[in-house]
Amino acid sequence: MDFNRLTLRSQEAVGAAQELARRGGNPEVYPEHLLLALLDQELPRALVPDAAGLQAQAEATLRGKPSIRGAQQQPTASAAFGRVLDKAFDEMRALEDDFVSVEHLLLALDVVPRDELV
Repeated sequence: MDFNRLTLRSQEAVGAAQELARRGGNPEVYPEHLLLALLDQELPRALVPDAAGLQAQAEATLRGKPSIRGAQQQPTASAAFGRVLDKAFDEMRALEDDFVSVEHLLLALDVVPRDELV
């Protein structure tokens, strides 16, 4: 996976997802971290139907994930997070784009209707 192929906003979202996982004590970065990071950006929030409900659902899911308290550690990417990034790259290629944008990430997370973005 070539992170240089991510747009600046996508890179920011991935970095913010890692930071959310670290602050939450999660040993892994999950797709829900990425979703929350994307929802902090203006454009994705405007594209996602019921963003507030989706945010609450992602936060509830993360509360059920493993966490470690007291130790500073850098979380690694979960298998599910890796699959989302792979799917975003597949979306980029299918749409014949050069870079993975936040729209590709939203499609990979399956939180926006495809026909609204394509």
